[in-house]
Amino acid sequence: MVVACLAAGCATRRAPDEPAFEFFADATPVDDPWFEKVAEWQSRARSDNAKATQLVLPDDLSEFATAARSKILSVKMAGFASEEKRQLAMRINTWAQVQSHEFYQREQDEDPADDHWPTFRELLANNGDDCDGLDLIPYHLMLEFGYPAEAMFRAVVRRDSNRNNHMVTLWFENPTDPWVLDATGAMVLEMTLFSHTSGWTPTKMFNEQVQYKVVRRGASESFALVRD
Repeated sequence: MVVACLAAGCATRRAPDEPAFEFFADATPVDDPWFEKVAEWQSRARSDNAKATQLVLPDDLSEFATAARSKILSVKMAGFASEEKRQLAMRINTWAQVQSHEFYQREQDEDPADDHWPTFRELLANNGDDCDGLDLIPYHLMLEFGYPAEAMFRAVVRRDSNRNNHMVTLWFENPTDPWVLDATGAMVLEMTLFSHTSGWTPTKMFNEQVQYKVVRRGASESFALVRD
């Protein structure tokens, strides 16, 4: 399988059992510059979630068409469910990018350490944000449509060319190679497996409950805070 050599921006060939990154490395405040910022956001997000911020979806959503004929029910059902989940996730990603063009708000913070990451409630109250708020559009829509919370994460990714930071959503349909959903399209326009991207390095991954640093397999790296 060909995956991207994120640090150099070049392509390299890896065996399928050698993923490029360990996405669930333990995070500690000692060597992780994002730890305290993520912990602060998690505290506010959990508080907001306790206030039952919810989207109200329409009642007239049509059912998906039946799958193609199959002689093995389990294969038919599993394949249909998987394909429909991917198609819906792709639609969510596309819809989020359209909305992000309308609701993008450039922040004035020069220091990323001072950049305020909004909660979902704050995003809706402010009627927009930059990438670290608009990323909550696909993230929360995926949760609203029933994608498992333990497979959904927000992620800080660093552009290798200029070390700028960006926020995306990762969906771990596969436990070692997540799908990237990018609300602003700065990293990818279409929903893409991380192994098929290039020029970006993941440095941090989190949701409301847990956080992880992302390290390249076989090596450890330190990442500085750089303004997106």
